[in-house]
Amino acid sequence: MHQGRDALRHVAAARAEFLERGVAGATGVRDLVAASWRRSRSAGVDAAEYRTSYHEDVDLDSRLVRSARPVIDRLAVEMVDVPVAIALSDAQARIVHRLDCSTAVGRQLDRVDFNAGFDFGEGGVGTNGIGTVFETGASVSVVGAEHFTEALVRFACTGAPIIDPVTGRVDGVLDVSSLAETWTPLMHTLVRRAAVDIGRNLLLDRSQAKRALFETFLRADARPRQAVMAVGDSLTVNRRAQQLYSAAEQRAVHQHALFLMSRRDRVTDSVTLDSGRTVRLRATRILVGEEVAGIVLVLDDEPSVPRPDVASSAARPRSPAGTDGPAPPAPAPSGRSPAWTAACAQVRAGLDRGDRLLVLGEPGAGRRTIVAELFGGLHPAGAVVAGEVEQVVAEGVPAGAGPTLVVLRHLDRIGRDTAERLPAFLASLDRDQYAVAATLDDARTGADLPFRAVLREFAQAVRLPPLRHRTDDLPQVVERLLTELAPDRGVRLHPAASRLIERHPWPGNLVQLREALAAALQRRPVGELRPDDLPAWCRTGGSSRTLTPLESAEREAIVTVLQECRGNRVHAAASLGMARSSLYRKIKSYAITDA
Repeated sequence: MHQGRDALRHVAAARAEFLERGVAGATGVRDLVAASWRRSRSAGVDAAEYRTSYHEDVDLDSRLVRSARPVIDRLAVEMVDVPVAIALSDAQARIVHRLDCSTAVGRQLDRVDFNAGFDFGEGGVGTNGIGTVFETGASVSVVGAEHFTEALVRFACTGAPIIDPVTGRVDGVLDVSSLAETWTPLMHTLVRRAAVDIGRNLLLDRSQAKRALFETFLRADARPRQAVMAVGDSLTVNRRAQQLYSAAEQRAVHQHALFLMSRRDRVTDSVTLDSGRTVRLRATRILVGEEVAGIVLVLDDEPSVPRPDVASSAARPRSPAGTDGPAPPAPAPSGRSPAWTAACAQVRAGLDRGDRLLVLGEPGAGRRTIVAELFGGLHPAGAVVAGEVEQVVAEGVPAGAGPTLVVLRHLDRIGRDTAERLPAFLASLDRDQYAVAATLDDARTGADLPFRAVLREFAQAVRLPPLRHRTDDLPQVVERLLTELAPDRGVRLHPAASRLIERHPWPGNLVQLREALAAALQRRPVGELRPDDLPAWCRTGGSSRTLTPLESAEREAIVTVLQECRGNRVHAAASLGMARSSLYRKIKSYAITDA
């Protein structure tokens, strides 16, 4: 037995003293228990009146549940002669699975709502074998009067954390509960071992690509005192990287890694962070077949150097024709993410040298705009001529005395005739007066199309990151777009709307974001824009496949009904006339997020 009758009576007396006198009454009980009692009291838990909350939206068929079921079934066989019930909670301390090895214990647990959907966080029901595990981060046993709430005193419960080996986070808790008088120390050993097995199953449940990413991360992490990060569906950071880089710096590197992941298999790059420190990245992209699993980064600080600044480059801009001295420095365009600021610095330096630039990126990423803005910073009185390549080549450019930027849009769309005429057109432009930049769709760089014949006409290629890899820039970008769309109105975003915008992948980049804000302004021309003002498609997280028209219509209907039901999925399922499980499956399939 864990505790004899005298020990049980002593804990019961100490609990009564604590409830009457506070901390002074907890003398003689384990430090873990006394600390939990203090937390429970501070959280406002009523020891005499038992209350636990129920959640309708728990996932009873999650990856955690799938990984745990065979382990729980095996544990039940091992404990077939022991009167216990085995339960599994999710990362929010909500029960998602329970298996009774004893109907007598099960009936007793039913009376305290120890069932799927109920929340056993310590802040709701006090000291217990699920919530207290989350608070301590370790396995615990809570026996009899060690429970804070009177309704749980008859039980003993042993819980162990289930740790995802990839993320290092506690994904849930495995708990074995019995009546207090039948608890034995053997339960602690069995539960801890089973929790480790569930963690191993979590890794095996991942796809082959995710396992390959994790294995590469482990190999890199084996190097002594080396900071390592792995970026895939989530971010994994080793202890050394956690020690060296703040959460904000890790986020900045994460964003830059997503950008690098779209480029090539092995990359060496440098990132200058807001703090001024420069980090050297050695990145390896992990491929399994044609699937990109993610990218593993090895990080080292570079010696301190002056921070690159788009607004004050070390290279001096060329003087506009007819002026004495250099042009004023260019203003920094919207954004401070490492990939964006590095691309802006490259564009400005290229314009400063007179290079003909090839600006790559996804449609709507701001390729034409950024070149024009930076050129305007170098040459405030200069002119900009922008248009489709065929149009500009056919019509020519106006003659003028001042510097002129010629932007050839969508170089990847030209035909053979234009490809043959373009070199002569470019040769006719005086380099002292005309700067030239062409935009190219990132996805078509490898295509065997006519534009490839004219690539030799350009001296430098600069790739702009898509908006989804510039999360930290979104507040500044949104503020600028709102100022353009609604000048002098003081329009702003509600925090929930900001979170919605931050979660959306924006496949159409700045153009799509501008459309969403314009639609919101039609609904609410002034004041604070709320989530309901944004188009319904903003409440989807994007999909890895193209939806059919019928699927798109169904997705929009689900989003609308969820909005009308204020996120209550049970009511939404009833309104849509579908089973709750079907609704959950479609929400996941269509990547619908809550506002």
